[in-house]
Amino acid sequence: MTARTDWPVATLGPVARLRVLGAAIPGAVVRERLMGAPFDAVWGVAGDLEHGVPRVEPAVASARILWRHGDRLTLETRSPGGMRTRFDVELRPGWCLMQEQGRRYLVGMAAEPDPDDPGRTRFAHLEGVPRRLGRLVVPLVDLAVRNDLRGIERLARRRT
Repeated sequence: MTARTDWPVATLGPVARLRVLGAAIPGAVVRERLMGAPFDAVWGVAGDLEHGVPRVEPAVASARILWRHGDRLTLETRSPGGMRTRFDVELRPGWCLMQEQGRRYLVGMAAEPDPDDPGRTRFAHLEGVPRRLGRLVVPLVDLAVRNDLRGIERLARRRT
């Protein structure tokens, strides 16, 4: 018996993957934006966890990669008040998923070039908290996600 090779194959791009992840996590906020900057400029900001993220995210004063192996890494962030948080991260072009080591917070970013205009990028950003806190803080998380999107686009446009 031979395996069939004519079955359809379904794949999801990074933005669609992040949408699915957000839909599956109670308390997660996912927002998308079509940014007026090319993919390399957008991902140059978003994917630069040590330099780009502290410039966009007010809750992060600094970020430092402590360990890296391929697309897996450990990132330590420091808040303006000095609180340190460690994240387990999966990072590759167009995809970043960060799980806080205490599992209290999840951050995701996804980007892909706009197929109709290489000068634009579809970008999605996810932030989520545990279900027991999610409903209480969702409006604040949503505001933070929207601000992050604006900041990433602003910095990406400067790179072009």
